[in-house]
Amino acid sequence: VGRKGERAKMFSKLLLLTISLLILGHSDAFTTGLGALPTLKASTTNRCSSMLRMTASAEGTKLSFTQEMRNKAMSLHTFSQAPKEGKLKDQNVNTVVDQWQTTKEDYMQFLVDSRTVYEALEAAVQKPTLTTFVDTGLERVEPLNRDIKYLEDKYGLSVPATSKEATEYASFLLNLAETNPPAFVCHFYNYYFAHTAGGRMIGKKVMDETFGGYLFEFYQWEGDVKETLTEVKARIDALAQTWTREQKDSALAVTPDTFTKSGALLRVLVGKARERAVALVNKVQTKGGKIVKVPTAPYSLRKAAWDL
Repeated sequence: VGRKGERAKMFSKLLLLTISLLILGHSDAFTTGLGALPTLKASTTNRCSSMLRMTASAEGTKLSFTQEMRNKAMSLHTFSQAPKEGKLKDQNVNTVVDQWQTTKEDYMQFLVDSRTVYEALEAAVQKPTLTTFVDTGLERVEPLNRDIKYLEDKYGLSVPATSKEATEYASFLLNLAETNPPAFVCHFYNYYFAHTAGGRMIGKKVMDETFGGYLFEFYQWEGDVKETLTEVKARIDALAQTWTREQKDSALAVTPDTFTKSGALLRVLVGKARERAVALVNKVQTKGGKIVKVPTAPYSLRKAAWDL
């Protein structure tokens, strides 16, 4: 009963405040009749009701930390990445997966780079403050080991060295787990969860177009992955309840960095095949045994506009 009384009083105060603001700053919101008190226009009444509903809704809704992270992440997605929730316009081919082209060698490099980052993530959660994320069911190192071996055996591909971007990101994550666990959790969340969503979309394109529909283990999980994600979100939210608001805000602030660092690993899949194909068609022009012209590949001409 006490809570109901407090809510009623708060609602009355909000109503009085709203009407007062309208009277003071929006006299045009009223109609007056001769000898009659002012009355609210119908359109203004609707706006007041809407404002009050929004206020009451906001007051009664408290987002979990994983919901806050998701909202922040979705605000950085483009329309092609997330047609329903994307907020940004695609500026170049880097974010338009349908235009990506890759080769088996490029994909091998991507798997090797991904393994290096996942190894760092799995090692980092062994820290005392992060052990809640040990054995979540999202681990990817072992599936990646098997996929890399498959590419070696099936196509005779050699295993390349890990790229500079992947090596630096792995080192960064290990250090972050020590110095700023909340920020690490933001990277952990965005890297793992992105792989189950957009990562699967990218994987399907590569598997269908480059490997004849072969399903890599990188995109397979034991049991229902949605249930696993729900469990991991619960672990994150439980840990986040021990943080201050300032710690949560600082963690959310690194979201763009998670996109930049993980996106650097995806660059290998975007368009190397285009330049290779053009190189086979365009030939160097010679005259009198001397090179007089070297055609510029269309990919190179457009590359500056594509780079992040």
